[in-house]
Amino acid sequence: MPLIGELFAIFAAFCYSFGSVAIAKNARDNGGSGNTVLLSVVLTAVISGVLWLSMGPPLSGNGLSLLKGMGYFALAGILSTVLGRLFFFRSVELVGAIETGLMRRLIPVFASALAVVLLGERITIWIGLAFVLVFFGVAIAVFPASPRRGTDAGVAARARRQRTTGRAFAVTSAASYGGSYVTRKFGMQWLPDPLAGAFIGAVTGLMWFCLAALFSEEYRGYLKDLFRKPAIWQTVAACSISIGQTSQFVALKFTSVTIVAIIGTIEVFLSVWLAAYVVKTEPRPGRGFVIASLLAIAGVIVLALARAKA
Repeated sequence: MPLIGELFAIFAAFCYSFGSVAIAKNARDNGGSGNTVLLSVVLTAVISGVLWLSMGPPLSGNGLSLLKGMGYFALAGILSTVLGRLFFFRSVELVGAIETGLMRRLIPVFASALAVVLLGERITIWIGLAFVLVFFGVAIAVFPASPRRGTDAGVAARARRQRTTGRAFAVTSAASYGGSYVTRKFGMQWLPDPLAGAFIGAVTGLMWFCLAALFSEEYRGYLKDLFRKPAIWQTVAACSISIGQTSQFVALKFTSVTIVAIIGTIEVFLSVWLAAYVVKTEPRPGRGFVIASLLAIAGVIVLALARAKA
């Protein structure tokens, strides 16, 4: 079927954006993400595992190659499935789906920077231009606005701290996801199966939660909550993020990384549309956000094209 990879990439972008909006909706209705992160990890393991068994090629190579590939995929799972998602969910709760969606445009920037350091790739003038565009776009979006007159000073200070924390979580999440891309690239050298990588990463995430539960009452609560009925929007968020990640892996099986990266830039527009006009969890964005989004998307497109020519 022609364009199957592109269709999966578009579907993945929609799932990620809808997942962001669902997280914000759940946080507003229920006061937090609760067990959504762990629930999404479980669903990712189930979805990717089923797809791997039904679509993935048989494992090949010697035992050492398989172990190396599994090791890199396990590390990628910690970076993306655990750290990336934890910081991502908290960021959406604090600053909303729209701004977090924009900050996710930093993922390819971090991935490229780490590729230069770890994989020996070089920075070209086009990659440098992409960095400038993306960072300038993010700077416009996060530049602190003056509080309105009449706003209580204490309330304004708390709002600023919350927004600063949320933005820090978003940047950390983007860095974690960017690092997972590079780690996954190492893993693909030894075990060239993205579905296997998604499954191994998700299982590693589950193991991490189980290990953390030995030392944390909060994580023990997460494991217990798996057997309780989740809230509707909590389930929607977990399913959307899980399906989105798995769909992105499938897209990479049928088309290039460059095309998937370019298509992924529509996520921020979908987040804006869903959050502001459909679910109505956030106000409609202003002109500054539109300009910031266009700059960030332009940077990602330049970066993707430059990587394709390298």
